[in-house]
Amino acid sequence: MKKLLSVLFLVMSTTAFAGSYHGHGLRHHGHWHGGHGNWIAPAIVGGVVTYVLTRPQPAPVVVEQQPVIVQPQQNCTAWKEIQKPDGTIYRERTCYGVQ
Repeated sequence: MKKLLSVLFLVMSTTAFAGSYHGHGLRHHGHWHGGHGNWIAPAIVGGVVTYVLTRPQPAPVVVEQQPVIVQPQQNCTAWKEIQKPDGTIYRERTCYGVQ
């Protein structure tokens, strides 16, 4: 789409600024005195505009920060082995979270 618009702009600017012939042609012993050089400046301007519009644009750089995960520290007591009256043994400890 950009290329189409830039070419259209180029054509419009060249024809708008070039002027027309209007029948003023051969005068003064066969020399042309008319609008034969009026197209150069618009063509250059149109070429520069076309170049700027059709250049590939650099891809945007997205920088994402890694999430910071804060693990709450725990203070735990040592493991205790407790034997029940039926002979089974289980282990327990108590932990306290520090914020």
